[in-house]
Amino acid sequence: MKINQQAVLAAANRLTERDRQILHLLGQHQVLTTHQITHAFFDNSRVARRRIQVLHEVGLLDCFRPPLRVGTNPKHCVLTALGVQAVARLDQEWDLVPPRAVSAEKIVLRPDLRHLVGVNDVFCGLLGSARETSAASLDLWLSERACAKAWGTYVRPDGFGRWREGTRSVDFFLEYDTGVENSAQILAKLPGYEAMTAATGISTPVLFWLHSSRREQGLHQRLARAGSPVPIATASGDSTVAAPADAVWRRVGAAADAPVRLIDLASGAASSGTRL
Repeated sequence: MKINQQAVLAAANRLTERDRQILHLLGQHQVLTTHQITHAFFDNSRVARRRIQVLHEVGLLDCFRPPLRVGTNPKHCVLTALGVQAVARLDQEWDLVPPRAVSAEKIVLRPDLRHLVGVNDVFCGLLGSARETSAASLDLWLSERACAKAWGTYVRPDGFGRWREGTRSVDFFLEYDTGVENSAQILAKLPGYEAMTAATGISTPVLFWLHSSRREQGLHQRLARAGSPVPIATASGDSTVAAPADAVWRRVGAAADAPVRLIDLASGAASSGTRL
């Protein structure tokens, strides 16, 4: 679809820095809920909803609610073609892959929509913690698509992040579980991470976020028996409630079973940086 460049310019001129950041994330990560956008960027949910409505009215966002058998879903937001072009005028630095507009109709029909939203929950939780914590930041968040481009020869994680607190930082790969894959399928991912570690000489923690504590306990035990040289940690629960930066991570093979904070996983890696 051809976009009127005057419309692009007019929309771009209305963007605040926060708007640009929101659109940038949508260009990379395809869909964000109003709850995620609020947590990541706003102190007040009413202000967040009002700003999202403005971005929708000027044609930069499309919003929809996926059907839910019980209760209601929050609004899900996607970037329009106009939104892609408007933010591209202001932001030339995209993470490995260019942004793209995906229609609400296509997103709502995705069989893995719950998984995609769950992955984004974890990272938006980190953005929220960074906003509320002095000297903390999510320095890098790569999507599954960007990860496939960077490391697809070895692994295809659901996301990659770099979390910083003060002078300390930790890189990590995220594997988000909704209960669809069995334990054998999850364990089958480990050889790829081990091969990448051997090839690069960099040992980056792999984090498994499970949808229930029972499933997390079972996988944690299986991962411990597998004895992978790659640092691994597991966590479970609703990532919109359990802050991923907090002490929710159990290190596989650690002498002590007490959960640790995300930043403390840096001590379990051979290197604090992952080559991109």
